[in-house]
Amino acid sequence: MNQLFIHNTKLLSLHNNPDMAGADAIFIEGNIIKAIGKYDELQSLAGSNTKNINAQGKTLAPGFNDTHIHIWKVGNLKTFMLDVRGVKSKEELLSMLNDYTRQYPDAGWITARGFNEATWVESSIPTKKDLDKVSTKKPIYVIRTCAHIAVANTKAMEVSNISKHTVVPPGGEIRTGNDGLPNGIFTETALGLITQYIPAYTKEELKIMIKAARDEMYSYGITAATDPAVDPLLLEAYYEMNTADELGFRLHAIPIILPDGGEAAYPVPDYYTSEFFSVNTVKFFSDGGLSGKTAALKKHYKNSAEQGMLRLKKEQYLQLCKQAQQKDLSIATHAIGDAAIELVIDTYKELHRSFPHITNRIEHLGLPEKHHLEEMYQYKIAASMQTIFLNELGRNFIKYLDDDYLGHCYPVRSVLDHGILTALSSDAPVVKNFNPLKGIEAAVTRKDSDGNTIAANESITVSEALKAYTADAAAISRTALYGTLEEGKLADCILLNKNPLETSIHEFDTIKTEQTFINGRSVWHRNT
Repeated sequence: MNQLFIHNTKLLSLHNNPDMAGADAIFIEGNIIKAIGKYDELQSLAGSNTKNINAQGKTLAPGFNDTHIHIWKVGNLKTFMLDVRGVKSKEELLSMLNDYTRQYPDAGWITARGFNEATWVESSIPTKKDLDKVSTKKPIYVIRTCAHIAVANTKAMEVSNISKHTVVPPGGEIRTGNDGLPNGIFTETALGLITQYIPAYTKEELKIMIKAARDEMYSYGITAATDPAVDPLLLEAYYEMNTADELGFRLHAIPIILPDGGEAAYPVPDYYTSEFFSVNTVKFFSDGGLSGKTAALKKHYKNSAEQGMLRLKKEQYLQLCKQAQQKDLSIATHAIGDAAIELVIDTYKELHRSFPHITNRIEHLGLPEKHHLEEMYQYKIAASMQTIFLNELGRNFIKYLDDDYLGHCYPVRSVLDHGILTALSSDAPVVKNFNPLKGIEAAVTRKDSDGNTIAANESITVSEALKAYTADAAAISRTALYGTLEEGKLADCILLNKNPLETSIHEFDTIKTEQTFINGRSVWHRNT
């Protein structure tokens, strides 16, 4: 049985235990933390076969847990799909697509993701006419950074049988031009009208993407993660990787129940749990995103007649939720706008009457009202939020939200003050930088990439943000096996070059993960 003794470290245990005061060492046996204390007290536990690490004063903390990250999509942008996040203009986007088309002449479809037109001078979403400049012979499909809006060229629409007579699925939109014909822009459930014709990735390709994403997660100290939108094929890939011991991190998979482009539901999965892999929650989408003005609002977006859109039919939603709860599965629902949040909470309140022991969760929780937070506490509704949005998408929020909405945008302080179980996460690849330390910085400073502060009164402390990325992240994922450094917990931990509690928030970008451990084994080490 492997043994690991880490000493001369600053321990950031993230749980309250006065007996650990002054502790500077940790002893791991197998995959379990066996003892925590002072070096002089624990050194006798180390034998001749024990691996010793002198941390040289670096900080040892629990591994980070990203409770909302689309793992395979992160890996896809590293392997099979063109990454256009950060493009500064429509012209740059088209140039990258042209280069990619020439680089991969045998590709059946050209797919890309990541543009954010709100950061461009012209500030307009590309249309089919723009993509047709790249190719009229090869189908092209480009996903906006939020993944709630996408653009197809004429060839892609021809392949997908899109015309002015195409029936738009409920909760979706096919936008039209001045000629009354589809202009290539699709939103929400209407994305499925195109994606069903794009050749599906194989399970082996999905596994390649997952492993590519895993390597980047390790570099950020992420040892556990939740994939919040898993379709049946991806679920099979995850099960196979778990069986073959190929995951290499704690994975909480949340299968989706209603796919885009149709009203037929996927089968409700069975509850499953193991050391590295669990399925204890299912997923629904109730609206879109704030950065693309598709999140469902009670009022209008600023200088606009738009209010976003609701994607769910209450009766079907409630019925499917009940089927899941009968299998002891929690419900996670994407809800950003106040109108969507209200629909979800009303549904959860009904579920609570029959299944009071199950904690359900809201993904994002962008614009809740005060009474929503009161009801969330009353009915044990948790939240997985993304303060990193403020940094990367804050410019969109400032542009699209009035002062009232902006003043309580992603209100983490208020959520915590209401006693609501809250985890922080990234929703990558919606954002490019999913380093939890960047998410913590954004939770404290509330600044966008231009330096503008959004809802300063909703700032939380570094300690609270760390807990939301570790202990509370484990709790929302329905596990107590990790998330803190405690005797008896799984030995998932990270070495940081600096202590976040002792580092100025303005210097957070100097904090680096030096080494990542899972089950007491080093899986990643920074090359210096």
